[in-house]
Amino acid sequence: MKNLIPGWVAAVTGTLLIAASLVLALPPTASAQSQESPAERASSLELFFDVYGLTRASYVDTLSSRDLIEQALQGMLQSLDPNSVLLTPEELENLQIQLEGSFEGVGITLGQRDDWLTVISPIEGTPAYRAGMKAGDRITEIDGMSTEGITTTEAVSHIRGPGGTVVELTVQRPGMTEPIVFPIERDVIDFPSVSAHFMVEPGIGYVRLSRFSEESANEVLDAVTALEDQGADRMILDVRGNSGGLMLPSIDVADIFLPAGAVVVTTRGQSVGEFTYRTRRGVLYGGELVLLVDGGSASSSEILAGALQDQHAATLIGSRTFGKGSVQSLSDLGEYPGIGHYGVKLTTARYYTPSGRSIDRTLSPDFMEAEAEETWGIIPDITVEPDSFGIDLVAELEFDGHFFSFAVDYTLSHDIPLDFWPDEYVFQLFEEYMASEGIEYTPEELAESHLYIERALLREIALREWPMNRYYEATAPHDEAILRAIEFFTEEQFE
Repeated sequence: MKNLIPGWVAAVTGTLLIAASLVLALPPTASAQSQESPAERASSLELFFDVYGLTRASYVDTLSSRDLIEQALQGMLQSLDPNSVLLTPEELENLQIQLEGSFEGVGITLGQRDDWLTVISPIEGTPAYRAGMKAGDRITEIDGMSTEGITTTEAVSHIRGPGGTVVELTVQRPGMTEPIVFPIERDVIDFPSVSAHFMVEPGIGYVRLSRFSEESANEVLDAVTALEDQGADRMILDVRGNSGGLMLPSIDVADIFLPAGAVVVTTRGQSVGEFTYRTRRGVLYGGELVLLVDGGSASSSEILAGALQDQHAATLIGSRTFGKGSVQSLSDLGEYPGIGHYGVKLTTARYYTPSGRSIDRTLSPDFMEAEAEETWGIIPDITVEPDSFGIDLVAELEFDGHFFSFAVDYTLSHDIPLDFWPDEYVFQLFEEYMASEGIEYTPEELAESHLYIERALLREIALREWPMNRYYEATAPHDEAILRAIEFFTEEQFE
Protein backbone atom coordinates (compact mmCIF):
# COMPACT_ATOMS: atom_id res chain seq x y z
CA MET A 1 0.00 0.00 0.00
CA LYS A 2 0.75 3.04 0.08
CA ASN A 3 8.38 32.08 -2.96
CA LEU A 4 9.89 38.84 0.53
CA ILE A 5 10.85 37.92 4.18
CA PRO A 6 14.04 35.85 3.78
CA GLY A 7 14.84 33.12 6.26
CA TRP A 8 14.80 29.49 7.19
CA VAL A 9 11.00 29.03 6.89
CA ALA A 10 10.90 29.76 3.17
CA ALA A 11 14.11 27.86 2.55
CA VAL A 12 13.18 24.71 4.47
CA THR A 13 9.81 24.52 2.74
CA GLY A 14 11.54 24.66 -0.64
CA THR A 15 12.02 21.06 -1.89
CA LEU A 16 15.14 19.48 -3.34
CA LEU A 17 13.96 16.30 -5.05
CA ILE A 18 15.63 13.62 -7.12
CA ALA A 19 13.90 11.12 -9.38
CA ALA A 20 13.25 7.82 -7.62
CA SER A 21 14.54 5.84 -10.57
CA LEU A 22 17.94 7.50 -10.24
CA VAL A 23 18.03 6.91 -6.52
CA LEU A 24 17.11 3.24 -6.84
CA ALA A 25 19.75 2.72 -9.51
CA LEU A 26 22.58 3.57 -7.14
CA PRO A 27 24.37 0.88 -5.11
CA PRO A 28 23.34 0.43 -1.46
CA THR A 29 25.81 0.44 1.39
CA ALA A 30 25.71 -1.19 4.77
CA SER A 31 23.90 0.63 7.56
CA ALA A 32 23.87 0.45 11.31
CA GLN A 33 20.14 -0.33 11.18
CA SER A 34 20.87 -3.62 9.36
CA GLN A 35 22.29 -4.96 12.64
CA GLU A 36 18.90 -4.66 14.35
CA SER A 37 17.38 -8.07 15.01
CA PRO A 38 13.93 -9.08 13.68
CA ALA A 39 12.74 -9.45 17.28
CA GLU A 40 13.72 -5.86 18.09
CA ARG A 41 11.90 -4.57 15.03
CA ALA A 42 8.78 -6.56 15.94
CA SER A 43 8.88 -5.28 19.52
CA SER A 44 9.22 -1.69 18.32
CA LEU A 45 6.13 -2.05 16.12
CA GLU A 46 4.26 -3.71 18.97
CA LEU A 47 5.11 -0.76 21.24
CA PHE A 48 3.79 1.68 18.64
CA PHE A 49 0.49 -0.11 18.17
CA ASP A 50 0.05 -0.58 21.93
CA VAL A 51 0.39 3.15 22.52
CA TYR A 52 -1.82 3.95 19.52
CA GLY A 53 -4.54 1.57 20.73
CA LEU A 54 -4.42 2.87 24.29
CA THR A 55 -4.61 6.50 23.12
CA ARG A 56 -7.44 5.81 20.68
CA ALA A 57 -9.49 4.01 23.32
CA SER A 58 -8.80 6.00 26.48
CA TYR A 59 -8.00 9.62 25.65
CA VAL A 60 -10.40 12.18 27.16
CA ASP A 61 -11.68 13.32 23.73
CA THR A 62 -12.72 11.33 20.67
CA LEU A 63 -9.81 11.02 18.27
CA SER A 64 -9.60 10.35 14.56
CA SER A 65 -7.39 7.42 13.60
CA ARG A 66 -6.24 9.36 10.54
CA ASP A 67 -5.17 12.37 12.62
CA LEU A 68 -3.35 10.21 15.16
CA ILE A 69 -1.41 8.26 12.54
CA GLU A 70 -0.58 11.39 10.51
CA GLN A 71 0.78 13.14 13.60
CA ALA A 72 2.76 10.06 14.67
CA LEU A 73 4.34 9.73 11.24
CA GLN A 74 5.10 13.46 11.06
CA GLY A 75 6.75 13.26 14.46
CA MET A 76 8.87 10.30 13.39
CA LEU A 77 10.06 12.04 10.22
CA GLN A 78 10.57 15.47 11.79
CA SER A 79 12.72 13.88 14.51
CA LEU A 80 15.18 13.01 11.74
CA ASP A 81 15.57 16.46 10.11
CA PRO A 82 13.34 19.40 9.16
CA ASN A 83 13.22 18.41 5.49
CA SER A 84 11.71 14.91 5.86
CA VAL A 85 7.90 15.05 5.96
CA LEU A 86 4.73 13.07 5.39
CA LEU A 87 2.72 14.68 2.59
CA THR A 88 -1.04 14.66 3.10
CA PRO A 89 -3.24 14.36 -0.01
CA GLU A 90 -3.58 18.16 -0.24
CA GLU A 91 0.14 18.76 0.30
CA LEU A 92 1.12 16.11 -2.24
CA GLU A 93 -1.17 17.60 -4.88
CA ASN A 94 0.16 21.11 -4.28
CA LEU A 95 3.77 19.92 -4.39
CA GLN A 96 3.22 18.10 -7.68
CA ILE A 97 1.69 21.25 -9.18
CA GLN A 98 4.70 23.32 -8.06
CA LEU A 99 7.17 20.84 -9.48
CA GLU A 100 5.36 20.25 -12.78
CA GLY A 101 4.80 23.99 -13.18
CA SER A 102 1.16 23.77 -14.32
CA PHE A 103 -2.38 22.81 -13.35
CA GLU A 104 -5.92 23.21 -14.68
CA GLY A 105 -7.93 26.03 -13.14
CA VAL A 106 -8.58 29.77 -13.47
CA GLY A 107 -5.28 31.25 -12.24
CA ILE A 108 -5.79 33.01 -8.92
CA THR A 109 -3.83 32.95 -5.67
CA LEU A 110 -6.23 32.73 -2.71
CA GLY A 111 -5.93 33.50 0.98
CA GLN A 112 -7.99 34.42 4.04
CA ARG A 113 -8.26 38.16 4.78
CA ASP A 114 -10.53 39.38 7.59
CA ASP A 115 -12.17 35.91 7.58
CA TRP A 116 -13.08 36.25 3.88
CA LEU A 117 -11.90 34.07 1.02
CA THR A 118 -9.89 36.69 -0.85
CA VAL A 119 -8.04 36.92 -4.16
CA ILE A 120 -4.42 37.69 -3.28
CA SER A 121 -3.53 38.10 -6.95
CA PRO A 122 -4.68 36.86 -10.35
CA ILE A 123 -1.81 35.27 -12.26
CA GLU A 124 -0.91 37.36 -15.29
CA GLY A 125 -2.32 36.05 -18.59
CA THR A 126 -4.69 33.49 -17.03
CA PRO A 127 -8.49 33.21 -17.47
CA ALA A 128 -9.12 34.99 -14.14
CA TYR A 129 -6.74 37.80 -15.14
CA ARG A 130 -8.42 38.19 -18.54
CA ALA A 131 -11.88 38.13 -16.94
CA GLY A 132 -10.94 41.15 -14.84
CA MET A 133 -10.61 39.69 -11.36
CA LYS A 134 -8.61 41.91 -9.02
CA ALA A 135 -6.49 41.47 -5.91
CA GLY A 136 -8.74 42.11 -2.92
CA ASP A 137 -11.88 40.63 -4.50
CA ARG A 138 -13.77 38.62 -1.88
CA ILE A 139 -15.22 35.40 -3.29
CA THR A 140 -18.64 34.90 -1.69
CA GLU A 141 -19.92 32.05 -3.88
CA ILE A 142 -18.44 29.29 -6.05
CA ASP A 143 -21.01 27.91 -8.52
CA GLY A 144 -23.76 29.23 -6.25
CA MET A 145 -22.27 27.62 -3.12
CA SER A 146 -21.59 30.01 -0.24
CA THR A 147 -17.94 30.27 0.81
CA GLU A 148 -18.85 31.13 4.41
CA GLY A 149 -16.69 29.00 6.70
CA ILE A 150 -14.84 27.37 3.79
CA THR A 151 -11.07 26.83 4.01
CA THR A 152 -8.70 27.97 1.29
CA THR A 153 -7.86 24.34 0.49
CA GLU A 154 -11.55 23.46 0.07
CA ALA A 155 -12.10 26.50 -2.13
CA VAL A 156 -9.18 25.57 -4.38
CA SER A 157 -10.58 22.05 -4.85
CA HIS A 158 -13.90 23.53 -6.06
CA ILE A 159 -12.33 26.15 -8.34
CA ARG A 160 -9.85 23.84 -10.06
CA GLY A 161 -11.17 21.48 -12.70
CA PRO A 162 -10.69 20.16 -16.23
CA GLY A 163 -9.75 22.68 -18.90
CA GLY A 164 -12.72 23.82 -21.00
CA THR A 165 -15.24 23.62 -18.14
CA VAL A 166 -16.71 26.74 -16.56
CA VAL A 167 -16.75 27.82 -12.92
CA GLU A 168 -18.87 30.76 -11.74
CA LEU A 169 -17.31 32.98 -9.07
CA THR A 170 -19.37 35.61 -7.27
CA VAL A 171 -17.23 38.33 -5.72
CA GLN A 172 -17.72 41.38 -3.54
CA ARG A 173 -15.29 44.06 -4.66
CA PRO A 174 -14.17 46.72 -2.16
CA GLY A 175 -15.78 50.07 -3.05
CA MET A 176 -18.73 48.48 -4.88
CA THR A 177 -22.16 47.78 -3.38
CA GLU A 178 -23.35 45.07 -5.80
CA PRO A 179 -21.61 41.69 -6.24
CA ILE A 180 -19.94 40.80 -9.54
CA VAL A 181 -20.42 37.39 -11.16
CA PHE A 182 -17.50 35.99 -13.19
CA PRO A 183 -18.18 32.90 -15.35
CA ILE A 184 -14.62 31.75 -16.12
CA GLU A 185 -13.57 28.92 -18.43
CA ARG A 186 -10.83 26.83 -16.86
CA ASP A 187 -7.57 26.32 -18.72
CA VAL A 188 -4.04 24.99 -18.20
CA ILE A 189 -2.27 27.42 -15.85
CA ASP A 190 1.51 27.63 -16.16
CA PHE A 191 3.78 28.73 -13.32
CA PRO A 192 6.89 30.12 -15.02
CA SER A 193 10.25 29.68 -13.29
CA VAL A 194 11.62 32.84 -14.90
CA SER A 195 9.45 35.65 -13.57
CA ALA A 196 11.26 38.49 -15.37
CA HIS A 197 14.00 39.24 -17.87
CA PHE A 198 15.05 42.59 -19.35
CA MET A 199 18.02 44.80 -20.21
CA VAL A 200 19.05 46.51 -16.98
CA GLU A 201 21.74 48.59 -18.73
CA PRO A 202 23.06 48.66 -22.30
CA GLY A 203 24.93 45.38 -22.77
CA ILE A 204 23.74 43.95 -19.41
CA GLY A 205 20.81 41.55 -19.18
CA TYR A 206 18.89 40.54 -16.05
CA VAL A 207 17.10 37.21 -15.50
CA ARG A 208 15.02 36.48 -12.39
CA LEU A 209 14.83 32.73 -11.65
CA SER A 210 12.21 32.27 -8.91
CA ARG A 211 12.16 28.47 -8.55
CA PHE A 212 13.34 25.22 -10.13
CA SER A 213 10.79 23.13 -12.02
CA GLU A 214 10.84 20.87 -15.04
CA GLU A 215 10.94 23.76 -17.54
CA SER A 216 13.45 25.97 -15.69
CA ALA A 217 16.45 25.32 -17.93
CA ASN A 218 14.46 25.97 -21.12
CA GLU A 219 13.03 29.18 -19.65
CA VAL A 220 16.45 30.45 -18.56
CA LEU A 221 17.99 29.63 -21.94
CA ASP A 222 15.12 31.36 -23.77
CA ALA A 223 15.53 34.48 -21.59
CA VAL A 224 19.31 34.57 -21.99
CA THR A 225 19.04 34.10 -25.76
CA ALA A 226 16.44 36.87 -26.04
CA LEU A 227 18.69 39.25 -24.10
CA GLU A 228 21.71 38.31 -26.20
CA ASP A 229 19.64 39.21 -29.27
CA GLN A 230 19.15 42.65 -27.67
CA GLY A 231 22.92 43.08 -27.29
CA ALA A 232 23.63 41.63 -23.84
CA ASP A 233 27.14 40.21 -23.46
CA ARG A 234 27.01 40.38 -19.65
CA MET A 235 24.27 38.70 -17.64
CA ILE A 236 22.86 38.92 -14.10
CA LEU A 237 21.08 35.74 -12.98
CA ASP A 238 19.10 36.33 -9.78
CA VAL A 239 18.27 33.41 -7.45
CA ARG A 240 17.77 35.45 -4.28
CA GLY A 241 14.85 34.08 -2.30
CA ASN A 242 14.74 31.00 -4.55
CA SER A 243 14.34 28.20 -2.02
CA GLY A 244 14.72 25.37 -4.50
CA GLY A 245 12.52 22.83 -6.21
CA LEU A 246 13.60 19.92 -8.35
CA MET A 247 17.28 18.96 -8.28
CA LEU A 248 17.83 17.91 -11.88
CA PRO A 249 16.75 21.27 -13.38
CA SER A 250 19.48 23.00 -11.36
CA ILE A 251 22.00 20.77 -13.13
CA ASP A 252 20.41 21.61 -16.49
CA VAL A 253 20.60 25.35 -15.73
CA ALA A 254 24.29 24.98 -14.81
CA ASP A 255 24.73 23.18 -18.15
CA ILE A 256 23.94 26.46 -19.94
CA PHE A 257 27.06 28.10 -18.50
CA LEU A 258 29.56 25.23 -18.10
CA PRO A 259 31.55 23.15 -20.61
CA ALA A 260 30.49 19.57 -21.32
CA GLY A 261 31.71 17.07 -18.73
CA ALA A 262 32.08 19.61 -15.91
CA VAL A 263 31.14 18.37 -12.45
CA VAL A 264 28.03 20.12 -11.08
CA VAL A 265 27.35 18.21 -7.85
CA THR A 266 28.00 14.91 -6.10
CA THR A 267 25.44 13.21 -3.83
CA ARG A 268 26.22 10.71 -1.07
CA GLY A 269 23.92 8.72 1.21
CA GLN A 270 24.08 5.46 3.15
CA SER A 271 21.30 3.80 1.15
CA VAL A 272 21.91 5.39 -2.27
CA GLY A 273 25.68 5.40 -2.51
CA GLU A 274 27.57 8.11 -4.38
CA PHE A 275 26.75 9.69 -7.71
CA THR A 276 28.38 12.58 -9.59
CA TYR A 277 26.32 14.73 -11.96
CA ARG A 278 28.09 16.33 -14.92
CA THR A 279 27.11 18.69 -17.71
CA ARG A 280 26.36 17.30 -21.16
CA ARG A 281 25.67 20.02 -23.72
CA GLY A 282 28.59 22.41 -23.52
CA VAL A 283 28.57 26.18 -23.00
CA LEU A 284 25.40 27.81 -24.42
CA TYR A 285 26.15 31.27 -23.00
CA GLY A 286 29.78 32.34 -22.97
CA GLY A 287 29.55 35.95 -21.78
CA GLU A 288 30.30 37.30 -18.33
CA LEU A 289 27.95 36.14 -15.59
CA VAL A 290 27.00 37.38 -12.12
CA LEU A 291 24.83 35.23 -9.86
CA LEU A 292 22.89 37.06 -7.13
CA VAL A 293 22.33 35.06 -3.91
CA ASP A 294 21.08 35.67 -0.37
CA GLY A 295 19.93 33.87 2.76
CA GLY A 296 16.79 32.69 0.99
CA SER A 297 18.78 30.94 -1.76
CA ALA A 298 18.65 27.28 -0.82
CA SER A 299 18.74 23.74 -2.14
CA SER A 300 18.80 23.76 -5.94
CA SER A 301 19.90 27.41 -5.90
CA GLU A 302 22.92 26.40 -3.85
CA ILE A 303 23.76 23.53 -6.20
CA LEU A 304 23.80 26.05 -9.06
CA ALA A 305 25.76 28.62 -7.04
CA GLY A 306 28.32 26.09 -5.82
CA ALA A 307 28.90 24.73 -9.31
CA LEU A 308 29.30 28.13 -10.96
CA GLN A 309 31.58 29.39 -8.19
CA ASP A 310 33.80 26.30 -8.02
CA GLN A 311 34.07 26.11 -11.81
CA HIS A 312 34.88 29.87 -12.02
CA ALA A 313 31.98 30.43 -14.39
CA ALA A 314 30.31 33.25 -12.43
CA THR A 315 30.97 35.88 -9.81
CA LEU A 316 28.61 35.53 -6.85
CA ILE A 317 27.25 38.75 -5.32
CA GLY A 318 25.00 39.08 -2.28
CA SER A 319 24.97 37.41 1.13
CA ARG A 320 25.63 33.91 2.49
CA THR A 321 23.15 31.32 1.20
CA PHE A 322 20.85 29.31 3.46
CA GLY A 323 22.84 26.07 3.74
CA LYS A 324 20.45 23.29 2.73
CA GLY A 325 22.85 20.78 1.24
CA SER A 326 20.69 17.67 1.45
CA VAL A 327 18.66 15.75 -1.12
CA GLN A 328 15.07 14.64 -0.57
CA SER A 329 13.48 11.79 -2.52
CA LEU A 330 9.74 11.93 -3.15
CA SER A 331 7.92 8.62 -2.70
CA ASP A 332 4.35 8.35 -3.93
CA LEU A 333 2.66 5.99 -1.46
CA GLY A 334 -0.52 5.71 -3.49
CA GLU A 335 -4.19 5.74 -2.50
CA TYR A 336 -5.42 4.66 0.94
CA PRO A 337 -9.17 3.92 0.76
CA GLY A 338 -11.22 6.41 2.70
CA ILE A 339 -8.41 8.82 3.59
CA GLY A 340 -6.64 9.73 0.36
CA HIS A 341 -3.38 9.69 -1.60
CA TYR A 342 -0.21 10.17 0.45
CA GLY A 343 3.49 10.71 -0.17
CA VAL A 344 6.73 10.97 1.78
CA LYS A 345 9.61 13.37 1.24
CA LEU A 346 12.67 11.78 2.84
CA THR A 347 16.27 12.96 3.10
CA THR A 348 18.39 10.36 1.34
CA ALA A 349 21.71 12.10 0.68
CA ARG A 350 23.94 15.10 1.25
CA TYR A 351 25.34 16.90 -1.72
CA TYR A 352 28.83 18.27 -2.32
CA THR A 353 29.99 21.05 -4.64
CA PRO A 354 32.61 20.29 -7.34
CA SER A 355 35.43 21.20 -4.92
CA GLY A 356 34.04 18.75 -2.33
CA ARG A 357 32.32 21.27 -0.03
CA SER A 358 29.33 20.20 2.03
CA ILE A 359 27.34 23.36 2.70
CA ASP A 360 24.51 21.79 4.73
CA ARG A 361 23.40 22.91 8.17
CA THR A 362 19.85 21.50 8.30
CA LEU A 363 21.00 18.02 9.38
CA SER A 364 22.86 19.44 12.40
CA PRO A 365 20.81 19.43 15.63
CA ASP A 366 21.88 22.97 16.53
CA PHE A 367 21.34 24.60 13.13
CA MET A 368 18.72 27.04 14.46
CA GLU A 369 20.81 28.12 17.44
CA ALA A 370 22.63 31.45 17.34
CA GLU A 371 25.90 29.97 18.55
CA ALA A 372 26.02 27.23 15.88
CA GLU A 373 29.30 27.24 13.97
CA GLU A 374 28.94 29.09 10.67
CA THR A 375 30.46 26.63 8.24
CA TRP A 376 27.28 26.32 6.19
CA GLY A 377 26.10 27.86 2.97
CA ILE A 378 27.95 29.42 0.07
CA ILE A 379 29.77 32.69 0.70
CA PRO A 380 29.58 35.08 -2.26
CA ASP A 381 32.67 36.55 -3.87
CA ILE A 382 31.33 40.08 -3.25
CA THR A 383 29.21 40.66 -0.16
CA VAL A 384 26.17 42.95 -0.19
CA GLU A 385 24.39 42.63 3.12
CA PRO A 386 20.59 42.83 3.16
CA ASP A 387 18.96 45.91 4.62
CA SER A 388 18.09 45.75 8.31
CA PHE A 389 14.56 46.31 9.60
CA GLY A 390 12.52 46.08 12.79
CA ILE A 391 11.65 42.39 12.90
CA ASP A 392 8.61 42.68 15.18
CA LEU A 393 7.04 45.52 13.20
CA VAL A 394 7.65 43.98 9.78
CA ALA A 395 6.44 40.56 10.93
CA GLU A 396 3.16 42.06 12.14
CA LEU A 397 2.68 44.02 8.92
CA GLU A 398 3.43 41.03 6.68
CA PHE A 399 1.75 38.16 8.50
CA ASP A 400 -1.42 40.10 9.35
CA GLY A 401 -1.80 41.25 5.75
CA HIS A 402 -1.53 44.98 6.40
CA PHE A 403 0.49 45.79 3.26
CA PHE A 404 -2.12 43.89 1.24
CA SER A 405 -5.11 45.61 2.86
CA PHE A 406 -3.61 49.08 2.47
CA ALA A 407 -2.77 48.40 -1.20
CA VAL A 408 -6.33 47.25 -1.97
CA ASP A 409 -7.75 50.50 -0.58
CA TYR A 410 -5.03 52.67 -2.16
CA THR A 411 -5.53 51.29 -5.68
CA LEU A 412 -9.29 51.93 -5.47
CA SER A 413 -8.72 55.68 -5.23
CA HIS A 414 -5.37 56.21 -7.02
CA ASP A 415 -4.02 55.56 -10.49
CA ILE A 416 -0.72 53.65 -10.57
CA PRO A 417 1.50 55.03 -13.36
CA LEU A 418 4.37 52.97 -14.72
CA ASP A 419 6.87 55.22 -12.92
CA PHE A 420 5.13 54.88 -9.54
CA TRP A 421 7.26 54.66 -6.42
CA PRO A 422 5.97 55.00 -2.83
CA ASP A 423 6.87 58.59 -1.93
CA GLU A 424 6.44 60.49 1.33
CA TYR A 425 2.75 61.05 0.57
CA VAL A 426 2.14 57.29 0.27
CA PHE A 427 4.22 56.67 3.39
CA GLN A 428 2.19 59.25 5.32
CA LEU A 429 -1.04 57.53 4.25
CA PHE A 430 0.39 54.23 5.44
CA GLU A 431 1.31 55.71 8.81
CA GLU A 432 -2.29 56.91 9.14
CA TYR A 433 -3.47 53.40 8.21
CA MET A 434 -1.22 51.83 10.88
CA ALA A 435 -2.62 54.24 13.48
CA SER A 436 -6.19 53.31 12.51
CA GLU A 437 -5.33 49.62 12.89
CA GLY A 438 -3.77 50.13 16.33
CA ILE A 439 -0.31 49.01 15.22
CA GLU A 440 2.25 50.03 17.81
CA TYR A 441 5.89 50.84 17.08
CA THR A 442 8.66 53.14 18.16
CA PRO A 443 10.05 55.94 15.96
CA GLU A 444 13.31 53.99 15.86
CA GLU A 445 11.55 50.86 14.54
CA LEU A 446 9.78 52.86 11.85
CA ALA A 447 12.99 54.61 10.75
CA GLU A 448 14.89 51.31 10.64
CA SER A 449 12.12 49.65 8.62
CA HIS A 450 11.48 52.56 6.24
CA LEU A 451 13.20 50.99 3.22
CA TYR A 452 11.55 47.60 3.77
CA ILE A 453 8.10 49.20 4.10
CA GLU A 454 8.69 51.30 1.00
CA ARG A 455 9.48 48.23 -1.09
CA ALA A 456 6.67 46.17 0.41
CA LEU A 457 4.21 48.91 -0.50
CA LEU A 458 5.56 48.96 -4.05
CA ARG A 459 5.22 45.18 -4.24
CA GLU A 460 1.61 45.12 -3.09
CA ILE A 461 0.45 48.24 -4.96
CA ALA A 462 2.29 47.89 -8.26
CA LEU A 463 1.67 44.17 -8.75
CA ARG A 464 -2.06 44.88 -8.79
CA GLU A 465 -1.60 47.02 -11.89
CA TRP A 466 1.68 46.11 -13.57
CA PRO A 467 3.03 43.05 -15.36
CA MET A 468 5.65 41.20 -13.30
CA ASN A 469 8.44 42.25 -15.67
CA ARG A 470 7.66 45.93 -15.09
CA TYR A 471 7.79 45.44 -11.32
CA TYR A 472 11.34 44.07 -11.49
CA GLU A 473 12.37 46.79 -13.94
CA ALA A 474 11.13 49.42 -11.48
CA THR A 475 12.95 47.92 -8.49
CA ALA A 476 16.28 47.35 -10.26
CA PRO A 477 17.57 50.95 -9.94
CA HIS A 478 16.96 50.74 -6.17
CA ASP A 479 18.45 47.26 -5.67
CA GLU A 480 21.89 47.36 -4.04
CA ALA A 481 22.93 43.92 -5.30
CA ILE A 482 21.97 44.70 -8.90
CA LEU A 483 23.75 48.05 -8.69
CA ARG A 484 26.85 46.29 -7.34
CA ALA A 485 26.70 43.80 -10.23
CA ILE A 486 26.53 46.65 -12.75
CA GLU A 487 29.48 48.31 -10.99
CA PHE A 488 31.41 45.02 -11.13
CA PHE A 489 30.86 44.68 -14.86
CA THR A 490 31.92 48.29 -15.38
CA GLU A 491 35.12 47.75 -13.36
CA GLU A 492 35.89 44.61 -15.38
CA GLN A 493 35.39 46.49 -18.63
CA PHE A 494 38.02 49.13 -17.74
CA GLU A 495 40.68 46.83 -16.23
